[in-house]
Amino acid sequence: MLNINHSNTKNREGITLPEIIVATLILCLAMIPIAGLMGYGGKATLKDARRITAIQMLDKTMRNLLSEPFNEIPRGNNIVKSFNNVSLGDIKASNGVTYSVKLTSQYVTTNFDYNPVNVHTATFNETSPKPADFGSVESLTLTDSVLRLSLTISWIEEKSKEVQVSALTYRANFSRRTI
Repeated sequence: MLNINHSNTKNREGITLPEIIVATLILCLAMIPIAGLMGYGGKATLKDARRITAIQMLDKTMRNLLSEPFNEIPRGNNIVKSFNNVSLGDIKASNGVTYSVKLTSQYVTTNFDYNPVNVHTATFNETSPKPADFGSVESLTLTDSVLRLSLTISWIEEKSKEVQVSALTYRANFSRRTI
């Protein structure tokens, strides 16, 4: 015969209900900070996406600006009026953020020192010029042939913090120079 002793319940193996409840409570408490980090990670990803959109907009606007005819680029500070293929001012992007695009364009005075070459003599040899073919050092100052172009894109983060990206380049048109 089989004799089963039910009186010794302390030797049973398994997990009791109070142990399950305590383990679940510990797991829930550990998940609260992790869930908070996930929310922070999501916000950081959106912030990065806004910056990437601004950089792409900056690149596109700068390329359009550099393809414009030199004499059609407006001069001044914080220009927000669009012209030709260049979009300036407040632009709402596909991500729903409004970006402010501003251009600052100013002439830069440029100085050149050079030695003129007398090419109109009978003895001039262009592959091997002589020192006598060169004149003394002269200077040339150009006041309206080089533009300093600064493009700034800004937007608002966290309801009040202005963030911006910017680029700077120079554009020259030496064919406008007359002697």
